[in-house]
Amino acid sequence: MHQTKHVPLTHPERPTLVVASLFVIWTLLVSSSSPLIRLFDQAIIHFLDNHQTQGLIQFTRAITDVGSPKSATFLTILCVFILLAYRHFPEATFMALTMMVGNGYSWLLKQLVQRPRPSVQHLVYAGGYSFPSGHSIGSASLYGCLFIIFLILIRRSLWRRLLCGICLFMPLLIGYTRIYLHVHFPSDVLGGWLEGILFVLIGYCLLYYLSLVKHSR
Repeated sequence: MHQTKHVPLTHPERPTLVVASLFVIWTLLVSSSSPLIRLFDQAIIHFLDNHQTQGLIQFTRAITDVGSPKSATFLTILCVFILLAYRHFPEATFMALTMMVGNGYSWLLKQLVQRPRPSVQHLVYAGGYSFPSGHSIGSASLYGCLFIIFLILIRRSLWRRLLCGICLFMPLLIGYTRIYLHVHFPSDVLGGWLEGILFVLIGYCLLYYLSLVKHSR
């Protein structure tokens, strides 16, 4: 990683407010069992159920393990240690706090909404409540943090585009596996993505404005 840093997004409070609004609206729709949510879930589940194969089931089981809370925690600790070793202290703090607060809020929201998981046979073990999807929150938060950090620290355009592309793709893939394996509704996954993105943006707001204060002194 290079030492030169640049700002990937100015005025981050604007997209943060947009994502926060979408997340609140989506959570209210899910918690009220809106017909819109049922139609959304049924359409996507019907499509995926018509494209199930044994090989794809094995593949999605392997990928969903990559997005498990244990894997996300391990990767977060590893990335934070690497950032600290290279003395990127603001970025390390941003990532650590975003992951801790985001996952803590996810647990609280699950207890408040208490949405049961899909009643069909689960293709992997999953316990607890369904909304929001923990795998989706964890992957959106983890790869969202890395997306921001790569934009800040990496100058070479090719590497930056490649790594940022992976960061965009992985949460989509992991969320897809949770639906495919019958352990989450599509609305759980979308809610998880929105929550994960929201906490990444909140963390980036703090990182951005603390950087402005530091450089104004």
